[in-house]
Formats: sequence, structure tokens, C-alpha cells
Amino acid sequence: MSNESLPLFLPNPNREVLTIGIVYSTLAACAIPIYVPVLYVMFTDKDITSNPQYRLMNQINIADFGQVIFHMLSGIYIIFPQIQVQYQVLVRISGCTTNSLWLAMFPIMSVLSITRILVIREIISPKYTHTGLKILMVFGWLYTIGVWLWGCITQNFILAGVGWTYDLTKLGAETLAALEWYLCFPSLGITYIAYVVIVLHVHATRRRAMNSTTNRQEVKIFLQSTFLCVYMVTLITMWHNAEIWFEMTNVTIAILNSAWICFSYLNPLLLLALNKTIRVKVLRVVGGKVGQVSIHNLSVASKQTRQKTNTLSQT
Repeated sequence: MSNESLPLFLPNPNREVLTIGIVYSTLAACAIPIYVPVLYVMFTDKDITSNPQYRLMNQINIADFGQVIFHMLSGIYIIFPQIQVQYQVLVRISGCTTNSLWLAMFPIMSVLSITRILVIREIISPKYTHTGLKILMVFGWLYTIGVWLWGCITQNFILAGVGWTYDLTKLGAETLAALEWYLCFPSLGITYIAYVVIVLHVHATRRRAMNSTTNRQEVKIFLQSTFLCVYMVTLITMWHNAEIWFEMTNVTIAILNSAWICFSYLNPLLLLALNKTIRVKVLRVVGGKVGQVSIHNLSVASKQTRQKTNTLSQT
């Protein structure tokens, strides 16, 4: 019997590989309940949609959520390997899409960090995006869409065993793999430096007030940017050097791929943990009494903070 005549949903006979596929799909699926209320708020709340910075943040969330969906599909392809045999083109397009959504985040992160500097320095209004940054965003998306279209046409991304990788036999695949370094690391460098500058600027301009809330916010901004950048740099470095540094067993590849999937949790969780505006609005959506109590407490705390700030500014 040929492979193509086997049932489409015949489970993988290799128990190790089957388990890895289940882990991928489960890890990805568990992130969906986190994204749904966050994306709902980011798409429907007028205060959020009218703010260019929040719109940029939502683009990152969309790119992350897209990766979650395709990571879940990746697990299904591994659990039922006949899908890879009978629908190889579809599987490769899934891989190209996942990788392109990952690449899409980097220019968005850079533009968002630069926008925040310009807003804090009062060079631009919070409701305005500089034309130069709009042009940079357009170039970023054109690059991402170009990589995706080229990947779909040449089928240059393949699910090899339990991990995604470039198919270096395809035209341009080696060049695109190398270009990721030139896109990712400069973008992360710009992003991190921008947030360091933001923290230093906020600290310098508000030091006289000695506002503990402001100091905590500085720490939150710095820790968030540090954690995300370190995680992404580590992930990219390990991914591109894995064959040199490690024995490429199924377990090794699964750990690397699981680290990629787990990254999808970070942005929404950090957004909820560190951004009071988003947290309050999401609580209002998922709500009930717990959400209402939390919102009330946050509102009271916010009023108290404003009163303290006003008192300090008057002294």
C-alpha cells in the first residue's frame, strides 16, 4: 500500500513524534483563551483604536496570534503525518506563514519603541504617527509580505520531522535565512536602546517628584523590554546555531520549537500584567463580580495616585 492510499487521519506510529505533536498543539491551543479577550478589546474599544501606539501593539498581537494558530496546525500535521504527504503544498504554506508572522513583529516593535520616545519627548502627539515611521512600517510589511509570497511560490519552508526549517534546495532560501539576522538583531537593538532611553528620560524629568508610582512604571518598562529582547535574541541565536551546538534529536528540536510557541504567551501576558488600561478593559469584558471589584480597586488606586502627584507638584 502506498503512502498516499493510507487514511488521512492515521496517527503517527512513532510514539515520541506523536507525543511531540500533541505537545505543540496543546501548548498553542492553551494560548487562544488569553488572546481572544485581548484582541476583542484592542479591536472594539474606541480609546484603544484611536491611539496609534495601541494600534501598533495590536499588530504585534495579531502576528503572535497568527503564529499560535499555525503552531497548533503544525502539531496536527505531526500527529497525522499523512496530511504532510497528501497536502504538502498546504503544509509548506503554513510554515512560510508562521515564519513570516514572526518576522513581521520586528519592524513593528522598532516603530513602536521609536514612537514612544517621540511621544515622551513631546515631539509628536500621542494621537499622531510621524510620516517617517509610517514609511518604515510600509517597508517592514512589504518585506514581510515579500518573504511570505516568495516562500509560498518556491515552497522554501519545510516541516522536517518535528521542526520547521528552510529548505535550502529551494531558490533564495539560503539568502532569506541569512537576511533574518540582518533584520532581527538591528530591530531588537533599536527597540531595547529606545526603551532604555525612555526609562532614563522619565527618571531624569520626574526625579524631583519622587513619585513611587512613576518609579515602579520605569522598572516595569525596563523589565518588560529586557525580558522580551533577551528571550528573542536567545531564541534566534539558538535556532540558527542549533545544528552546530547540539545533537539534533527530536527532543532537541521539540524544545526549540516549544520555546518558539511559548514566546506567543509573552506579549499578551505582559500586556495584561503591566498595562493597567488594557487590564481594566479586559476585566470588564471577561468580567463578573471579580472583574468589577478589580476595576473599582484600580480606579480608586488611580485616583489616589493622581492626588498624590498633584500634591507633590504643588509643594
